[in-house]
Amino acid sequence: MNLLTEFQEQIGKQALFTAKHKLLLALSGGLDSMVLLTLLHRCKYTFEVAHVNYQLRGAESDADATFVRDYCLLHQIPFHETKFDTQLFAKAAALGIQEAARNLRYQWFQQLIDQLGFDYLLTAHHANDQAETILFHLLRGAGAKGLSGMQVIKNKTIRPLLFVTKQQLIDFAAELNIPFRQDSSNEKDTYSRNFIRQHIIPKALQVQPNFVEGIQHYSTLMLHTWHYYNERIQQIKRDLVSVSDGQTIISIPKLLQMPFMDMVLFEIIQEYGFNHNQCQQVISACQANSTGAIFISPSYRLLLDRDHLIIGSDRPKIEPQEIAQLPCEITIGNNHISFMSCAFDGFTPNTWWLDLDALNLPLTLRGIESGDRFMPLGLTHFQKVSDYFINHKINRFKKDLSWALITEGEICFLALHQISNQYKIKAETKNFLKIRLIK
Repeated sequence: MNLLTEFQEQIGKQALFTAKHKLLLALSGGLDSMVLLTLLHRCKYTFEVAHVNYQLRGAESDADATFVRDYCLLHQIPFHETKFDTQLFAKAAALGIQEAARNLRYQWFQQLIDQLGFDYLLTAHHANDQAETILFHLLRGAGAKGLSGMQVIKNKTIRPLLFVTKQQLIDFAAELNIPFRQDSSNEKDTYSRNFIRQHIIPKALQVQPNFVEGIQHYSTLMLHTWHYYNERIQQIKRDLVSVSDGQTIISIPKLLQMPFMDMVLFEIIQEYGFNHNQCQQVISACQANSTGAIFISPSYRLLLDRDHLIIGSDRPKIEPQEIAQLPCEITIGNNHISFMSCAFDGFTPNTWWLDLDALNLPLTLRGIESGDRFMPLGLTHFQKVSDYFINHKINRFKKDLSWALITEGEICFLALHQISNQYKIKAETKNFLKIRLIK
């Protein structure tokens, strides 16, 4: 295979980029990226180079940076470089070294793209990298999307060498005498991908010499599978899921009628940080009709509430706030509420009225406390707030988002649900407090 010719054909066939585009090449100095640089240079594409020194291999890392810098200067290729204390960043962010390095480099690449107007970022991932990725995802239990591997183009990142095997890159570099640096960390087995590269893929090639090419075909097949699978999942979501007051609501009766219901549920709730095991636990709770059961992810809570699963943000902390003068505006969680003294202008949604003369400033806003009682509008006796929630079928999420407006130790408004009968406006009311939820 003539790699240069094949490279140009693949670029045109997949419409990846043209000579008019401004490209940024991520260049480590290793064989893969140096071959890609050579191909871009010989095809006369407009590109610049970006090199990251992670400072993980001491003098070797510095030598890589020097090699890349000198090569670019010699061939008059615009060059950008940076260095990071990757060990320190990984420790501070509680990340593995490889994940920390990846986050750092892509953040920097994005800065260059934004600041200098590059059209695309190019990386030198090849067919063997694709095989490693798919095997890595398979070992971690990925679904169809993960098993499709890396895509040739995703957002502004292009991987134009995914059709080329490692051996083809080695042969091309040898033929043209392309210089490159060896990364000693690639030989270590301490990283999962390195173990796959050094041990699993060589064994697979012994059994099936065309293993890497087969993985390429498998990747395409899984990408097509994911496309139609995802279309069906989106249809199911439209039937099962609704959104109200910032909460995601899933119909339990419809969910329990679905084939492979745990898989369907996972596709719906994984974006909120819930995992496969939790999906199975949720399904079991639904089948047992365990109303009130709560499941927690890092940032969300899932509540089983009668015939629905309700997903909402983690419980907000409501700090007491004082209203010393009017008008004023206060934000609690996602709610923005205004308080003002004005003439009565009618009852409208998300608006509540109180008799201002029956209140004494300052008023206090606080969260609901155990044992709280108030007199709901229309009643002449006090009722526990907890009983009010039960009677009006207010779910746990809305309970946690509720708060109380206090005047002289009594609740005058259970927000955002009901005012207290003691403080309602009457025919003889002269001064009014208008409370309005601003969405």
